[in-house]
Amino acid sequence: MLLLTLADELKSTMHLELTAIHVHHGLSPNADAWAAFCTDVCDAKEIPLTITRVQIDRRSPSGVEGAARAARYAAFAEEGFPYVLLAQHADDQAETVLHQLLRGTGLKGLAGMGEVRVVSAAQTILRPLLEESRAEIEAEAGERGLKWIEDESNTDTAYTRNFLRQDITPRLSARFPHYVASLARAARHAAEADEMLEALARIDLAWDGTNAFANGLDSLPQARQTNALYHWLKWQGAPVPSRSQLHEWAAQLFRMAPTSKPQLAGGHDFVIRRANNRLVLQAK
Repeated sequence: MLLLTLADELKSTMHLELTAIHVHHGLSPNADAWAAFCTDVCDAKEIPLTITRVQIDRRSPSGVEGAARAARYAAFAEEGFPYVLLAQHADDQAETVLHQLLRGTGLKGLAGMGEVRVVSAAQTILRPLLEESRAEIEAEAGERGLKWIEDESNTDTAYTRNFLRQDITPRLSARFPHYVASLARAARHAAEADEMLEALARIDLAWDGTNAFANGLDSLPQARQTNALYHWLKWQGAPVPSRSQLHEWAAQLFRMAPTSKPQLAGGHDFVIRRANNRLVLQAK
């Protein structure tokens, strides 16, 4: 609500065309009331509103939260907005970093959410409130007399994020009052490190945006081989493999002894082929 209000205030001075989207997940018995609330707010502000209904698979391997998140981003992409403003804040970032850390994620996960995320050539996600705390946002919204809705599922600690928010972060805050800022700083460090590792992968693969050459990797340490392979697969849009898979595939592809035969590696859905010192991804 605060983000919508601020954007509405800025649209004339910044010459913006502003629209709103509400993704109706259908997960709550109050979902229709939420959509009606959004309609009333946008009608009062004369902001065009799109309400998109999505179907969520409650049995999704990524969980209800993951499936709902994927559905939201799919809705954003389908509407074709060039820029999408999201209202995640510093406390959300801290929860994300903590959650990713507990999952044993890599640097990309520890980097948390970016203030700017290019999701495609046609769409960019912006999070202008990411460095503001929830308390600051609530205080500003209160001063402005804004009304908002609390999702009743926010108190359900069966969801990991809610468990962290309800049971863990209050104890962290009592012992480490500045933990939100500290985790945000750690996320920025991780993002910078991940950016440098991607740049190193481009160098090691002599990547020109289309071709990746493997001969420069044969004599490098395993860590650089797996780093190059990880980023190359990411550039191809392939599913992110596990660390053990990367180690196995790097050993199959990058060898000290020269060979004239094609070298192969890969998972269930694709094969990585090294021939004439080039890496090629092929679907099975």
